[in-house]
Amino acid sequence: MKEKKRVFKENLTSKLLQKESLRILKDSKNLKICEIGCGDGNISNFLIKNMKYDNFFYLSDISNLAIKRAKKKTKYDRIEFKTGDLFKPWLNKKFDIVISDVSSINQTVAQKSPWYIGIDSNCGTDGLKNVKKIIRNLNHYLKEDGILIIPIISLSDTDKLRNLLHSNFKFLNETNRIYWPLPNFFQKNIKLFDRLLEKNLIYFEKKFGQHIAYTSVAICKKIKKGKNVK
Repeated sequence: MKEKKRVFKENLTSKLLQKESLRILKDSKNLKICEIGCGDGNISNFLIKNMKYDNFFYLSDISNLAIKRAKKKTKYDRIEFKTGDLFKPWLNKKFDIVISDVSSINQTVAQKSPWYIGIDSNCGTDGLKNVKKIIRNLNHYLKEDGILIIPIISLSDTDKLRNLLHSNFKFLNETNRIYWPLPNFFQKNIKLFDRLLEKNLIYFEKKFGQHIAYTSVAICKKIKKGKNVK
């Protein structure tokens, strides 16, 4: 199968993940940080440039092209890059922090949007297909006192995502929501997206003559034993 030819670059979601990840790192050193769905590596690159002390970074993406660009962009001694699906490249490793920036919006929205042209999404009707896989395997890859940092994007089933995170972590903190205007493709397909809204598969609002969505970041600590993913 011909490989996709686009790579996710820095956007609002990745900037929010950068900010919250750096806040958590603070004065930490020698932590093992895994970024799943790294795209061009902008999150880890930002952390490396702004953190006080050295840590270890492990970046993976399903796209060979993404890994090539991340390698070119991110220069650091304590870093490892691998191509593969979610945790598959990291067998037998345990991390202090896992940062997820995998595709996590409703599949219908992804297919209608320009965001995923040339990029594999495969998010599912609730937008959580990849997220569920991550959480299902976290016990094997995240240390007992480790932290998962993950975006909550309103173009997915956010109620289901929050319930999923609460079921699997002892502590959950969500940042303030950042609202942003949806581009023209959304208005062109508004009848379709209204039906998704009615089914609670996505959430958006109409204000000041435009449709808006939101993104926040969930900081999840102390993973619970067992699997609570359906």
